[in-house]
Amino acid sequence: MRHLFSIILSLLLLTACRESERMQFEKLQQIDSIAEVNADSAVAMIKTINRDTLSNNDNKYYFDLLEIRSNDKAYIAHTSDSAILSVINYFEKHDFNNLLPVAYYYGGRVYSDLGDAPQALEYFQKALDCENINSNTNAVAYSQMAGIYGNQKAYDLAILAHKKAIELNSQNSNIIGVIYNTRDLGHIYFLTEQNDSAMFFFNEAYKLSECINDSKLAYSTKQSICNIYIQKGDYIKALDILSSIRHNLPTEDSISITNIFANLYYELNNIDSTLFYCNKLINSNNIHSQRNGYNIFSNLYLDLNDISKATPYIIKSQILSDSIHKLQTPQEIRQLSAIYNYQIRERENNKLKQEAHENEIKLISLICSIVVIIVIALSTIYVARKRKRIISLKLQNVELLLKQSNNLSETTIAQNKEKISLLKSQINSINHENQSLIQELKIQKKLLELNNEKAIIYKSQKDNAILVFNNDTFVKEIYHRLKNHPEEKNILSEKEWNTLVDKIIFLFPAFINTIQNLPFKISSYELRVSMLIKTKFTPKEIARLTNHSESSVSLTRARLYKKLTNNDGRASDWDNFINSI
Repeated sequence: MRHLFSIILSLLLLTACRESERMQFEKLQQIDSIAEVNADSAVAMIKTINRDTLSNNDNKYYFDLLEIRSNDKAYIAHTSDSAILSVINYFEKHDFNNLLPVAYYYGGRVYSDLGDAPQALEYFQKALDCENINSNTNAVAYSQMAGIYGNQKAYDLAILAHKKAIELNSQNSNIIGVIYNTRDLGHIYFLTEQNDSAMFFFNEAYKLSECINDSKLAYSTKQSICNIYIQKGDYIKALDILSSIRHNLPTEDSISITNIFANLYYELNNIDSTLFYCNKLINSNNIHSQRNGYNIFSNLYLDLNDISKATPYIIKSQILSDSIHKLQTPQEIRQLSAIYNYQIRERENNKLKQEAHENEIKLISLICSIVVIIVIALSTIYVARKRKRIISLKLQNVELLLKQSNNLSETTIAQNKEKISLLKSQINSINHENQSLIQELKIQKKLLELNNEKAIIYKSQKDNAILVFNNDTFVKEIYHRLKNHPEEKNILSEKEWNTLVDKIIFLFPAFINTIQNLPFKISSYELRVSMLIKTKFTPKEIARLTNHSESSVSLTRARLYKKLTNNDGRASDWDNFINSI
């Protein structure tokens, strides 16, 4: 009773633990879904959970992945790769809830924040290589790779990645993703001075933004269109576009807008407005914007031939340029290294894929070869067994023929007569009261008499057939040739042999078919010898008709009998068999 209670308690505790694990997993899933639409709330919810209270490793590492994901969505920069490497290592070994592609993706995001482009690209590619990657992760991975390629000035790769991301986002009905990728694709074309293509994609992005009433994206895209007009020198058109959006842009776009206004008013020779926006640039925290402000100030005063005022701005601009160069040089080296390393990995991947494809072809060829060998082997076995069955049936038929030959022979008839005479004496000597024995002996006697009658009838039929054969004009002609042309060879032509065969078939319908269905192959010469035996030609006549010696004919007949019975025999034994058919 005590053991039963312990078992029940253990089952209840196990059920409770599993229920707790399920509830923890459902809460983590809830945070996961919130992170996509409200990252700040997801971050706050993550902070309310103590990782140590999670009951199993699946939930613990899912929690770690959610923390990385929520921070990434909330634009909290990643400062270390230790957490994501631990998560990736776990999910590579434990296939839990299809999270490995997501872990690889955030590995790419972490290394992007750490400035390690090659490592970021490697993890994004690992995510794409997963067979179970979902369509959304697939799209954002291509989008992130496009951004890295663009920053590294690998514009051809960036264009391909953006187009793939657009295709996937379209399939996923993710219009926001399509707009961002379309706008960024236009920016790549703008950087490569393909303004017609850039304008096309900026207009597409603007139309889609208007369709979904997303003013932020619409104004951002207009800003990009404005840059094209500035590059073309159409400053009035650029100013019209900027004026329509200047009061509607969010804070994060203000520095970029200020840069555009400063350059635009300088080109339009509007000195007051130029000075206003250049001062805003100089007082910003962005080193690139500061340098741009000092450059515009120096150019403005140089245009006014006021070198004394231009000189301080030129010096400050040069100092900032040197600082930017020091910052950019390592970054450029990393960018070049990243492109080079990625191209090496791509070549290696393509080589591995080619080898895998070749190995797959070899494997398929090997499998096909094995299948063909198996089919051939089975077919051979089937044919051999079928042939064996046919030979077995033919042997049974031979046994019947030999038995029939023995039953119809003259020797058997004579033996039967003796047995009949003996049975008559036995019947007469037995007491009439023993009727059962008398009846049995009479039956035996009757059977022997019937067998003799059958043999006599069969012999009479054969004799009649031979008589008809010998009286045939064509056969008489053969005998005439044998008698009057003792030295002549080729007594019969092929056509005459065919005529002879037809006559034998007519007189002995089953003979040819029986001979050709023996359990061994019979040659045309052996068939002719057998036919001539059947029609009572002598061995000497057979030798002349077949252009062979008499001894050769005898050996042939003995050899045929051995093939038939597997026993040594005389030539006459084969003759007896032939005559019994």
